[in-house]
Amino acid sequence: MLNIFKRKPKVVPVTEPVENFNGARLKRGRVYLVKELKSEAAFEIFVSLIKGACAECRHPETFSCESIGCERCTLLCPCKYCMQSRAQGLCFTINSPEEIRQKYLLQTSPIFWISKHGNDSINPANLEIMAGTIYDFVKKSKNPIVLLDGIEYPIIMNGFTPVLKFLHDIREVAILHRAVFILPVSPAALDERELALIERIMDRVDL
Repeated sequence: MLNIFKRKPKVVPVTEPVENFNGARLKRGRVYLVKELKSEAAFEIFVSLIKGACAECRHPETFSCESIGCERCTLLCPCKYCMQSRAQGLCFTINSPEEIRQKYLLQTSPIFWISKHGNDSINPANLEIMAGTIYDFVKKSKNPIVLLDGIEYPIIMNGFTPVLKFLHDIREVAILHRAVFILPVSPAALDERELALIERIMDRVDL
């Protein structure tokens, strides 16, 4: 396991308001590779998992509720009882976190910018901080979903071998804590050997 620095950002797992669709059927404790030029399909899967109605909820009156996660609400919202099993998301992206929130209507999920600048950012050269943030999150969440968009940037900053070791560590964390880890990758950004090594440790999502 990579060493975890003390100055990693704090993350708190929080559920998103429920939408009217169910999430994608991905198995917990797995890492998934999404091969695409841009990360649009990966984000759609991520959002469907954290905003979809809980698959275990059989309440006939389940409805979209903006109060999920609010302890002050007095409404008898049946969705609140799904919080123990509903997915909670953590996102790393090379795009602006605010842009991602607006595009996918994400209100509560922690989103970190893979960048050397700005607020809520994680330096792409610091894999230890990123690994520590993921580890803290999956330990706290009962149903963690992690999306890592833009892995090509850390590869440029660190080289391929350290990033592959990082992905091996994340795979072990996902297995141990029954997390779902989603990694979009552009095949054009890697050579055949590098892509094959990543494919070897991940399940592929067919688009």
